[in-house]
Amino acid sequence: MIKQKLRLYWPVSAFFSLLLRIVINYNGRMNTGKWGVIATMMRKELMILWNHASVKVMDVRHQIVQPGEKITAYQLPASVFLFTVRGRAVVQLNNVMYPVHTFHVIHGGKGLTLNVSVTDNEWEYYIIFYKAMIPLPSRQEIMNLLESRNWFLSPYSIVPQQPITLLDILDHLRSVWDNGDEDDLRQLRAKGLFHLFVCELLDQMDEQEEVITQHDLVFLAKQYIHKHYAEPITLAAIAQTLNYSIPYLSKQFKRQTGHSPIDYLIGVRLKKAKDLLSRTDATLQEVAEGVGYTDFSYFIRAFKKHTGVTPGQFKEQVLRIGEGSEYPMKRLRSDLVSLSNETYNLIVVENHSQKDRGIDVKGKMHKLVLGLALLLSACSGTPMGNGGTQHATPVATSSATEATSQPTEQQWPRTYVDALGKEVVIPKEPKRIVVTHFGMMEYFFALETPPIASTLADRMLTTFETLKPYASTATVKDIGEVRTPNLEMIADLNPDLVVAFSGTHNEVYADLSSISPVAMINNTEDRSWTETLREYAKLIGKEQLAEDYITKLQTLMGEAREKLAKHKDKSVTFLRATGDGSTFYVLDDNDVSYAYDQETGLGLKSPGQYKLEGEVISLEGVTVLNPDYIFVVDHADRMDTTMAELNQSKVWQSLKAVKEKHVFPLDVSISTKGPLAIKYTTNKVLEFMSTN
Repeated sequence: MIKQKLRLYWPVSAFFSLLLRIVINYNGRMNTGKWGVIATMMRKELMILWNHASVKVMDVRHQIVQPGEKITAYQLPASVFLFTVRGRAVVQLNNVMYPVHTFHVIHGGKGLTLNVSVTDNEWEYYIIFYKAMIPLPSRQEIMNLLESRNWFLSPYSIVPQQPITLLDILDHLRSVWDNGDEDDLRQLRAKGLFHLFVCELLDQMDEQEEVITQHDLVFLAKQYIHKHYAEPITLAAIAQTLNYSIPYLSKQFKRQTGHSPIDYLIGVRLKKAKDLLSRTDATLQEVAEGVGYTDFSYFIRAFKKHTGVTPGQFKEQVLRIGEGSEYPMKRLRSDLVSLSNETYNLIVVENHSQKDRGIDVKGKMHKLVLGLALLLSACSGTPMGNGGTQHATPVATSSATEATSQPTEQQWPRTYVDALGKEVVIPKEPKRIVVTHFGMMEYFFALETPPIASTLADRMLTTFETLKPYASTATVKDIGEVRTPNLEMIADLNPDLVVAFSGTHNEVYADLSSISPVAMINNTEDRSWTETLREYAKLIGKEQLAEDYITKLQTLMGEAREKLAKHKDKSVTFLRATGDGSTFYVLDDNDVSYAYDQETGLGLKSPGQYKLEGEVISLEGVTVLNPDYIFVVDHADRMDTTMAELNQSKVWQSLKAVKEKHVFPLDVSISTKGPLAIKYTTNKVLEFMSTN
């Protein structure tokens, strides 16, 4: 019965397919006049059928055919959409032939015979097998259409205007199909994505935009960037997706836009970041991750470089300007509703559900008691010992800037003006210090004042090469994750001082302040390691010790610079592995400025090609750098695996540094840019390069 219907239908479907090939031009846009009328009719009929169809996805395949290979006399077991990703081929469905190229969509019906000949290079494509039927009973007009022109069984081809959008859907569909979900769940997800693909295809058939000719490549590259800006995009990935070489893509993009693709990507990300900062209450970390920056410090530097202010300063400006700002912060709270704190009953009722979600209800109650105690203490005029941040008696104050010039014998208490502009009273020399970011630990170790607790302490003290020596000499409690430190544990430790980062720890500032004095440090500024060390020294009265450490470390770097002078004409780069085995962050002079500083650093020569502010670079991108020396930065326990994977790559083996055996490992702890990291890097670079 099916074969009989196909024989009756085939001449009609072939006729409309040929018409469609004429109707849709090379850029996927409908021609005007009578051919446009036919195309409009076709789209209308497709929408009618798809709106009433019951659909099941049968299979999703992603395949590559080598040059010269053929697919011969393959009878389609179901209807298909075939999407060309790259390469060229000649596709034949029964007696209808389609010369296809990159981003070409072919549709074929069940029972048709597929023949494919690949002309040159590899031909990569997706093919979706599906089954569609119109449930009965149905309107007569739909049944008449199904009998006269069954588009589910017809061959036709389209060159879409926005293929990247379709490719993104297909990538997701393939991932869902292969992820091993139970069959019913996989079918449901696949069906949803398949409908999205068809909807997008029909939508693009209807668009009547200006024809793009010479600008096609740049248009598609921009489209890819806008679609994937929140992902770790590389220039190589864009070029590969569009089937063009990196140099050609970069040249065409810059010629038409005045910017490189990566600069354009940064612009897109930062525009989105400003929008999020102005319209939402998302934290700076959430904004950074939301626009594609996995490394928070890179996001801060990129934002400041392109806007002149840090993200935190931008958000403060928006809040100050309010409705008059270019990015007004709109509040959705009603003036008639007063906001109250959680009641005791609410906490009790939510106890079980919050515990299931990992919320520390006991910790909440503990903080509530601490807050009440602090309030009662303030009302009665009775001091709370070291934990209080307010004092009835006057104290000598000095700003954070003035503290540097004052003698180390300065009497306590002292007042430190922190990053929030708050005057933090430190009643006595802090001995019990809690740091809420593991990156602070090495500064306090350098100042001979080990913290009693830090976030991620257990992990960092056992994995960071810079911190391992202190694991056996200092007892540092692990107080959990950076953004959500364990407040109850901090309270039990009874610290003299808590040091936190503004932006990162604003949400827990009030809770921390109920435990002890809290100094908020601005980590969004481009401070050098010397400035940062001096800042921490002000908090604990170790200014002179900081100056002594700085002098010793600068002397060490000076000696190393002299010994490394023989390599002054050799380029050196530091590549931090991202974890996928084939991409890296280039640690440029923002991250390892001391390595390239000719006056006070190691005096190394930078390749000078990449200033990506934290963007990801592929192996192909490394070939553009092609430095004389490479330092691969990764976790020590992963270094062997990383190097083994790299050594299997022909691209990696083609690099000059690899051929000359000038590739050396460095622990990932150098990324903290602290004094211990700089000392470690200096010694390692000198060790490796002085003997090569």
